[in-house]
Amino acid sequence: MTHRRYILSALACVILLSAAVHAQMYAPERDPCGYPDTTSSLYKQVASVGWGYGYDTLRYDLQQWKKSPFVVVDSIGATVQSRTMYMVTIQDTAFSFAVRTRIWIHARTHPNEVQGTWVTNEIVKILLSNTPMAKKLRDSCVFNIVPMYNPDGVELGKLRENANNIDIESNWSTTPSQPEVAVLRSMFTRLMAKENPIRIALNMHSAYGTSRYFVYHTAAGTSPLYSAMQIRFIDTVRSNFPGAIQPYTFFVSWTSTAATQYPESWFWYNHHEKVLALTYEDMNDTAAKSFDKTANAILHGIGDYLGILDRPVFVAAATRLPEGFELSQNYPNPFNPGTTIQFTLSRSERVLVTVHDLLGRRVALLTDEVMDAGMHRLQWNAASFSSGMYLYTVEAGGVRMTKALTLLR
Repeated sequence: MTHRRYILSALACVILLSAAVHAQMYAPERDPCGYPDTTSSLYKQVASVGWGYGYDTLRYDLQQWKKSPFVVVDSIGATVQSRTMYMVTIQDTAFSFAVRTRIWIHARTHPNEVQGTWVTNEIVKILLSNTPMAKKLRDSCVFNIVPMYNPDGVELGKLRENANNIDIESNWSTTPSQPEVAVLRSMFTRLMAKENPIRIALNMHSAYGTSRYFVYHTAAGTSPLYSAMQIRFIDTVRSNFPGAIQPYTFFVSWTSTAATQYPESWFWYNHHEKVLALTYEDMNDTAAKSFDKTANAILHGIGDYLGILDRPVFVAAATRLPEGFELSQNYPNPFNPGTTIQFTLSRSERVLVTVHDLLGRRVALLTDEVMDAGMHRLQWNAASFSSGMYLYTVEAGGVRMTKALTLLR
């Protein structure tokens, strides 16, 4: 497919969205995604060209991405109509990292939610770039990305369904499942059995209205720890795109128990807090834009949440940071079972170094003593602790700095 057709399709999609702004949306408690059904000629026209980004455009992009030394493109299965389901794996294998943290992303479950595809494609572009963030993420993570989960629906001009007219987003508790669901479930099972299983799983959608947000699952439907994990991740992403992404309270679900029919349900019931599985909803209207900024915020959020990017999660101080006071990222990270925490003091100070879980409970005291100016290293042996993310804090001279570390069993 030529870029000319891609541009024309995208323009047609904008026309569609403009015409649909006043349409009645799906009841948000049932499903916040996308637009309602319509028989208008505009919908049919845009649907006929893949809602602005079709299967042949994807295959063109795959050929371009494959030129990167960091990319492997695999077929992971087939759809109802025997279209290939592609997975893009991104990592820098030239960098010898002990255990890479695995990130899963899939998009385009619902064909008309093309904005989810555009954000995902921008994520790929950033990961293949030469920015310091991209390099750190490629060095320490492996990204498994399925950019078009429902190509049959895209090519057939469906709103939400696959070729069997089934919404595969909510088909995870049905026996037998649709072929596309079976493919993803098989991949999830296979990847979760690896030494470095999936730690973050993002389900990329786009919702009616002018809002970007994550779907938050309450502690009542999951657990207090899982709630804290979601809040921390969402807040971290939001901090990298100020004012653009809604607070975690914007769309709240699973208020009493976890649903069973979604991919996030599969992760929760099978792996609980071991996987942070979230749905992201981008704008699905004429105001939709800044897909590159959204992708950048999500990737920064992943790096910050995992403690991969070398900057503090937060700094709290009544005064300016003393010159030369630095807290480095622990190494290795992720780790099992021991890791080193390194910091530098500009002058002699009383130093308190602690480790907390994501609920704010202190789980380890590493030191509480006066230390001389200079570089210091402390060891934390977490052999008796469960896998997961923790926060380590160094307090000295009225300054408190915190970073995240990840224990992988």
